[in-house]
Amino acid sequence: MQALTPNNAVKLDAKISPAAPAQSGASVQWAVVNDMQIATAFASAEVEQARKKVLGVTDVSCFPRYGFKGPQAAQWAADHELAIPSSPNSWTLSDQKSLVLRLGGSEFVLEDQMGGVACEKLSSISARVAGVYKVPRADAAFILSGSAVLNLFAELCSLDLRPSALLANDVIMTQVAGISAIVIRQTHNGEPVYRIWCDGTYGAYMWETLIEIAVELGGGAVGLASYQH
Repeated sequence: MQALTPNNAVKLDAKISPAAPAQSGASVQWAVVNDMQIATAFASAEVEQARKKVLGVTDVSCFPRYGFKGPQAAQWAADHELAIPSSPNSWTLSDQKSLVLRLGGSEFVLEDQMGGVACEKLSSISARVAGVYKVPRADAAFILSGSAVLNLFAELCSLDLRPSALLANDVIMTQVAGISAIVIRQTHNGEPVYRIWCDGTYGAYMWETLIEIAVELGGGAVGLASYQH
């Protein structure tokens, strides 16, 4: 995954985060990461750190993703040295830098975190394998951090997402703000966080909804640069 290079100039050939249309403002700092224009900062580092402690919302739609499924998908992944969850509806880390979600028995989503390169490696494989099919991913993806995260979910999701109600590596397929979404609990850069993925066409709506509640609870928008270390 590429390092952040802050630059408010628009790169015309870069993709734009699905949430970007809802992220206007003169204070927003932008960068192109993995060929996607992404918000790296919304306020000073001090303000964003304070938001993260209460309820920070970060757009990480630029994290690379690779989807694949089929009756031979699990074996294919193992053949390419990718650690996968042993049971459906769970997740694991491969090489500590790539998140692997198992959606049902034979469908997987791989997402590289900062420094991960597994998606790039799999994308470079040109040979087709019987029983393995690539699944295009165009997700809007977010990190939610802070002490008030569960208060937000209480308003937007009917499921109980407290740590006491979930196993550490559960993958939850549910609705958040009326939109089909995938939710997990994760430790990211040593911080306990929740992750949300939804269809990219709902990215701006999801961002607006999350930010509205985050601000009400004393948090707010946090740029990607806050997670670069």
